[in-house]
Amino acid sequence: MHKFISGLAAAIVLTALSIGYLDVRVADFIFDHTGKGFQFSRGVASLPDMLFLTVLIVCSISWAGYSLLSRKGISDSRTHLFQVLGASLPFAYVAKNLLKWLFGRVNTRLWLVQPDAYSFHWFHGGQDFQGFPSGHMLVFTPLFLALWKFSPSARPLILAGWLGLAAALLVTEYHFLGDVIAGSYAGYLIHYGTEVYFRRRP
Repeated sequence: MHKFISGLAAAIVLTALSIGYLDVRVADFIFDHTGKGFQFSRGVASLPDMLFLTVLIVCSISWAGYSLLSRKGISDSRTHLFQVLGASLPFAYVAKNLLKWLFGRVNTRLWLVQPDAYSFHWFHGGQDFQGFPSGHMLVFTPLFLALWKFSPSARPLILAGWLGLAAALLVTEYHFLGDVIAGSYAGYLIHYGTEVYFRRRP
């Protein structure tokens, strides 16, 4: 419990420091040094949201695998992986929608054209007010953490994928740094809670 409280406090402090001092500076730096970053991010924003499809596919495969192994009486690391993924990802997807609606923070693209809009607009919702936390980090962090535990040999690749996703969200001006930090930690909390729940089940 002490580690959990310490981790939560650290995440809150880092997120607050980022929002107060780093978000604007990092976004300005990226925009000034990438040139086409903003234009590219607008192209990304016009694409359909693939998170729901990703969650749907991973969950379908996970519960199918879990059901198959369970019917055969197999209870191993694969069974646990399927169980954790099948439960944590849909919960993460719902959580990201609720949190985005709750905080109503403007996304980086809107802020670049309307600097005065840099704020939280509580309970606002809407496409331009879904910046905080990062939904991609919130949904993909439980996936990466489950794979991290399941396949130690692949951890360098998993870490590279997680860091690469975070960097891509920043470079394309899709999110502020604080959004990425908060989304990552929220995803960790969902993974951790799912793990604890299934460990305590008979």
